[in-house]
Amino acid sequence: MVYAFGPNEQCLRRCQAIVPVMLRTAESVTSHGVRVLSEHQEVVYPLMGWWQFTNRTAQALVSLYDQGYTVEAAPLMRNLLGHAYAMNWLADNGLPAVRALSDYWADHHRKLAANINATWNLPKPVTVTEAEPLAFADAEEERIHKKLFGELKNFDTLVTAYGTAEVYPVYRHQSAYSHTTGATADAFLIIDDGVLKFSSTPTGGAADVTADRLWIPVALLQAAAAISPLLTGNPMKSTIDKAVGDLGLPPSLLNLKRARPL
Repeated sequence: MVYAFGPNEQCLRRCQAIVPVMLRTAESVTSHGVRVLSEHQEVVYPLMGWWQFTNRTAQALVSLYDQGYTVEAAPLMRNLLGHAYAMNWLADNGLPAVRALSDYWADHHRKLAANINATWNLPKPVTVTEAEPLAFADAEEERIHKKLFGELKNFDTLVTAYGTAEVYPVYRHQSAYSHTTGATADAFLIIDDGVLKFSSTPTGGAADVTADRLWIPVALLQAAAAISPLLTGNPMKSTIDKAVGDLGLPPSLLNLKRARPL
């Protein structure tokens, strides 16, 4: 029997059952190290770190939801969604994406050092070891680098490039609880017969948690589908295939393809 993925109790139960299976399988795959073909090594290095991050983030989300936390967990859900997409972006674009990631991370360090030096009265200024200036073979290579850099920097640009612009409103909704906004205040405020009251627990968060629980396994599957083919033997494939069938997910959800060429 094929099950349809959607906001219903049966699907929620299946999602809750599949998440620990995905996490246990991932832990089994990585517990004794992994083998990687030499041509994939530079790409797998950051992918492996991101994979561990997504798996632990999913564990943290499940733990928080089980304890009754709702809107407080939204920043983690936002991170899980963003990293699952970034893993597919990195696997899809290979070494040019690794280069863009390295440049983006170096830019972060430069800006952080500049902020510290401008605001902290340190005996010695913070210095950042500057890497060699990027050298491009031609104007086309430089254009691609700038485009990849922009996709990594802006999630809206990234999901649009992969033909899934509808994912961005979900991310933006989570972002409202990841920053200092009215959403984080409103979650604890109630107007009762014209009187403003407050609650010690957030209101209206349960519906979001139900939806988020459905998407935790999707993000885990997207992350695993990005890295597993680059590991010798594609060790997550059978688990991914079974989970996709059990949840009634379309294969296109895991095989993200560019809608906008580089």
